[in-house]
Amino acid sequence: MTSTCNRIYHFFENKVLGQSCFLRKLNKSLWADEIVIMSEVFFVEKDSLNKVPDVVRSLALKDFSGKEVLIKLHMGERGNKWYVKPEFVKVVTDELKKIGLNPFIYDTIILYGGQRNSRLKYENLAREHEFDKIGCDVVIGNKGSPVRLNEEGIEFTFEVAEEVYSVKNIVSIVHAKGSSQTGFAGTMKNMGMGGVSKSTKLAMHSASLKRKMLTLGKSPVTFNKIIAMGTKACLVDKSLMCIHVLLDITKECDCRRNALPIICPDLGYLLSKDPVAIEAASIDMIIQNSGPAVFKRDPWEQVEFAEKIGLGSRTYELVNV
Repeated sequence: MTSTCNRIYHFFENKVLGQSCFLRKLNKSLWADEIVIMSEVFFVEKDSLNKVPDVVRSLALKDFSGKEVLIKLHMGERGNKWYVKPEFVKVVTDELKKIGLNPFIYDTIILYGGQRNSRLKYENLAREHEFDKIGCDVVIGNKGSPVRLNEEGIEFTFEVAEEVYSVKNIVSIVHAKGSSQTGFAGTMKNMGMGGVSKSTKLAMHSASLKRKMLTLGKSPVTFNKIIAMGTKACLVDKSLMCIHVLLDITKECDCRRNALPIICPDLGYLLSKDPVAIEAASIDMIIQNSGPAVFKRDPWEQVEFAEKIGLGSRTYELVNV
């Protein structure tokens, strides 16, 4: 957490709804005359996977229009065992099909080495990890359409992958975990970095590197802020459902062959329409179980900036399903 924010957590039991809620107060003087809007984040315990389809159905029926649904996820790297498995993804896609939707599995090729840096190699890896057995098309994308943003003094043009750019409904499924680059890796890393072209991924890393080479304080650019902006570029005019799997929570990303150690006990599943709220809830739950030093970098910078540029709210209501 940054020292500039005076975070106070209030935990209370809502007797009317029977729901547990977190209310985050960022700054007492700032919020004195403002209405606090809470986003719902639904929590399903680790042993209650059978409850996930009901939440998926409810969120999809509430927001999705049209038939096509892009399921954005990381299909694992060879040697990594902790990515979200196709068995869980099938739980989600089967429920979407039951209400008449047409989901397809999607990711983009990566910048660095490994089994995901070309369409052919990634398609082979997806089959190796049995994502082809879900019963949905598996699509690997790259090139797309430019989306230019200017947020808080940072100007950047993102080439949003064509399938992401053109679809109306997105379900982001994420293995919640730590990251040496961003502190925490969740929906925003999945969309902001995973939803853009290979050339944009390079530009995003280069922008962050350039900032580090400048005199401290001369540039507002950080990697976390660029990813938050990338997420916003990918989500223009979209209906979004976010799903975080808080099992096998590793210190590093799924792109690493060895992402160990496990940094938190298994918790369960979070679902929300708000990418900022679900990130905040995930970080809160991990810190609550493993302590504030669990992350290698500050996990709040990206979340705070995402809220600032209008991606969602850090103030959330945790609804126990």
